[in-house]
Amino acid sequence: MMNVCVFVDSIGKGVELDMGSGRYKPLKLDLFEPLGSNQNISLKNYSMFGCTVTRGLSVIERYAENLSNYKYTILVFGGNDCNFMWNEIADAPEVDHQPKNPLDVFMSTYKNMIGKIQNAGAKPILLTLPPLHAERFFDWVSKGLNARNILKFMGGVDRIYRWQEMYSLAVLKLGKNLNVPVVDIRSEFICRKDLSELICEDGMHPTSKGYELIVKTVCDQLS
Repeated sequence: MMNVCVFVDSIGKGVELDMGSGRYKPLKLDLFEPLGSNQNISLKNYSMFGCTVTRGLSVIERYAENLSNYKYTILVFGGNDCNFMWNEIADAPEVDHQPKNPLDVFMSTYKNMIGKIQNAGAKPILLTLPPLHAERFFDWVSKGLNARNILKFMGGVDRIYRWQEMYSLAVLKLGKNLNVPVVDIRSEFICRKDLSELICEDGMHPTSKGYELIVKTVCDQLS
């Protein structure tokens, strides 16, 4: 029996946008539930909504004594870390706004987290970020705000995609530098012709079809 635990943000809980209500709803099963249905894998999902790498570190420190019970610890962070306070940008685009966790803080904190997991006797596995759909994401975060000011700050809709990609590339770099395995779910998304069907109308959360792709990729890699 292989014991596996998961520390992820809302993607780990399988959150999908309900276009009828405009609110997020959890899927019937958590994203990684199929791993737990494998008779050879025992799964514990510690995922939390809106989790950044700094908050994730505090959660891992809370459960540090339990980590030795798991052979692998799956980590997915960066999606919330790279995000901005869009209402503040819309009000003052000329200000040097910072994301929730600047890239250097993101990388140093993630490195610290990986070290704590390894010191606890578990083996971390990193996942890259699923890609944004830039146009949908821009429309979503600018809804009810001054979209022109947000665009002025970002310098273009395409930069939103590239900004988020920078954090995903940082995950690959951490994996290489620290000799930690990385499951590249991002490449599995962007090589698909039906990419637009894999991402919700908010431009950031996967659809049910996108979640299925993530689970398949992770399961294939673990096996």
